[in-house]
Amino acid sequence: MLPGRPSSMPPALAPRAPRSRNQRRLNQAVLPGLLATLSLAPGAAGAAPGAPTAARPVQAGSALPPKTATPVQCTAPRPGRYVVMGDGVAQNEPVARILQETWNPDGSISGIRLERRGRTYREVAYTGRFRALSLCRAGIERTYDTNTSISQAVLDAGGRPRYSLGTLPDVVVVSRWFPQAAGDCSAALLDGSVLSMQHGRSWKDGLWKPNAVIQNERWRGGSVLGVAISSYGPRIEEATYSGTISVGADCLATVKQMDSLGVAYNYRAVVLADGSGYLYLQTDPDDLTVGYLEHQRARAGAVAHH
Repeated sequence: MLPGRPSSMPPALAPRAPRSRNQRRLNQAVLPGLLATLSLAPGAAGAAPGAPTAARPVQAGSALPPKTATPVQCTAPRPGRYVVMGDGVAQNEPVARILQETWNPDGSISGIRLERRGRTYREVAYTGRFRALSLCRAGIERTYDTNTSISQAVLDAGGRPRYSLGTLPDVVVVSRWFPQAAGDCSAALLDGSVLSMQHGRSWKDGLWKPNAVIQNERWRGGSVLGVAISSYGPRIEEATYSGTISVGADCLATVKQMDSLGVAYNYRAVVLADGSGYLYLQTDPDDLTVGYLEHQRARAGAVAHH
């Protein structure tokens, strides 16, 4: 017995041989192939795709036919109108944007881009292309001015994009997608109760600092009364506010509000033509905030469908 080892301890195991460089290279080569041939095999839950299985003795009269893997079926990207809300960081600057764009049957895109980059706001038209990728994804390329953005979106069962991610270097921007119904928009679409959860950044002491806001609004005829609870890190604010919205037939809108603390707020927005709410981007230089405000008729409809 070695000094200090309890009598119940098993002998030391032989050291495991290090994995060879060839083994590591093989695994890296196999992984893309596994992803490209992703399939749903009935009865194979828990088994790694392509993993070998141990042979079992076949009993007389009990042999079963082999089960065929069912390939994942993906719907092609669906043409239509969409509104996209995204935020993140690009080239070390905070960015937030709202896009309203049309996907055409020929794969072309046309749209309008509302964007905050740092303390600057801009609004610009753009064109682009979309194409189907494997595993229920779409590749998206947009061109505006002399700039090009590239992203990938994941598609739902109907082929609609739901979430997307920028894929250029030095860009970390994630976006959420909303279907935009056909037809014109008006301020009357917002009449009733609207709730929201928003987030962003405020410029203070030479730095961008996080903020978050929740709101409860009552709209009538293009006018709003609401209450906002805001967090600026160590400081919490509660304030009521009032304001107005001007909505174009193209669903682009301008919102102006004033709160009970005497602070004015200015936004560009996109109203959802089905009446489910609106998305906005703040244009005041010191506040970079993006939000989705959900009409309670949309929430009631979602509950009813459950």
